[in-house]
Amino acid sequence: MSKLREDSRQENNEEKKFTIKQFDFLGIKDLVAFLKNPTKLFFLNFLAGLGRGFGFALGFTVLAAVVIYLLRRAVSVPVLGNYIAKILEFIETQRQMYR
Repeated sequence: MSKLREDSRQENNEEKKFTIKQFDFLGIKDLVAFLKNPTKLFFLNFLAGLGRGFGFALGFTVLAAVVIYLLRRAVSVPVLGNYIAKILEFIETQRQMYR
């Protein structure tokens, strides 16, 4: 019975050593050191937020430009044309009002 316990303890120790080696390989020590430094963490999250916001703004601008371009091309469609022409006319009057 004691032989079984010793074998199981040795296996547990080997498993623990293996997981410690895995964590060391993954760089967990560096990650923990990074998370313990709140200034670095704040700065990195701030930069990530700025990048994300800039990406959203740029993406929306491109998408809006494509939609407006397609709407201007669709004005020649008889059924949809009058409705889209009114929308574009409204946009133009609003744009001129705020210049």
